[in-house]
Amino acid sequence: MKKKWAIFIIVVIILVIAGVALVIHRKHQLESIRIETKLPVPVDTAEVEKGEFLNWQLYIGVLKSNSQSTVRSRVQGQVSTILKREGDFVKKGEALIELDGYRGAEFGTRKALLNSIKNQKKAIKDMEKTVENLKKIYKRDLNLYQNKAISKQALELSENRLKEGEIKLATLKTSLSNLEEKYSFFTVKSPFSGVISKVIVNIGDVVMPSMPLMKVENKGSCKLVVPVSTDDVVKIKKGFPVRLLYNGNVLNAKVSRVYPSAGETGMGFVEIDLNEHPFSLPLGSRISVKIPSDVLTNATLVPDGCVLTSSSKNIVFKVENDRVEPVNVKILGFSSDYYAVEGNLKEGDIVVKGSDSLLMRLNKDTRVKASKGE
Repeated sequence: MKKKWAIFIIVVIILVIAGVALVIHRKHQLESIRIETKLPVPVDTAEVEKGEFLNWQLYIGVLKSNSQSTVRSRVQGQVSTILKREGDFVKKGEALIELDGYRGAEFGTRKALLNSIKNQKKAIKDMEKTVENLKKIYKRDLNLYQNKAISKQALELSENRLKEGEIKLATLKTSLSNLEEKYSFFTVKSPFSGVISKVIVNIGDVVMPSMPLMKVENKGSCKLVVPVSTDDVVKIKKGFPVRLLYNGNVLNAKVSRVYPSAGETGMGFVEIDLNEHPFSLPLGSRISVKIPSDVLTNATLVPDGCVLTSSSKNIVFKVENDRVEPVNVKILGFSSDYYAVEGNLKEGDIVVKGSDSLLMRLNKDTRVKASKGE
């Protein structure tokens, strides 16, 4: 029995010695292996810039006429002819509506007014002949007076008759002008070249002075009216750049007017004047428009793709001596191209640019192999 225990103890000792020898041998093997350094991470980079930053916001505007007029009647009358309808193009001074005079109205019927004009023209023609005869008489009397054939009193009498005739002629012409002006009121004309947007009356309607008849809009110039939140509208200034967007096309313009008063809508309004219809769209079209709600001068600009954002902090990874230095920044604004930030960054600093998954792999002193991104 004692012999068996001695053999068991000897075996255990041998196993322990063998295990220790194996560990020492393995340690020597590991020490003999050359440890490779960690390879640098290949990254694209960009430069920090300084400049103006536009904090673009997207809104929807409605295209409206910049020059619109409601054509009104200047006389009491009855609509006899409507010469233009909605969508028709008209030139300045072109006839739109014909009115007939209405009995009992200030100027009477149109036919009666036309008869008065004819009678006045006849009276003017007769008075012109009379004045021409009085001029001949005066010239004859002046010659007689100079030859002492008539008295000065007789000459003055001839001269007075001529002056009275000339005054009557001038009065008749003024009266004719007034009658023709009144007659012209029965033909309603367009105040400018444009397009008829609405016809308000129908044939046979009796209209009164100042009653609206039609609406005419300038087809060329127009404006985009953009409702803007009261928080943003107070930041927008006249002259700010804007971008009109439609089907992938972009049109640059400027803010023409800002109406910050909210009124009943609870919104402010921005107006953008345009020389022609953008993208050949009709009036009333809705157009996407980008307007900067803020303009930062001399801002620190970091290209898009260089900021790792989260709910708690925002980080830019600056590259110095091929190693990464995380920089906490405050985002002041962002666009499709840049972030405007505050932080320990200066113009010309090189920063890592890439996807969020790449930026999340970076830590302080991570080695990188940098190449300037496009």
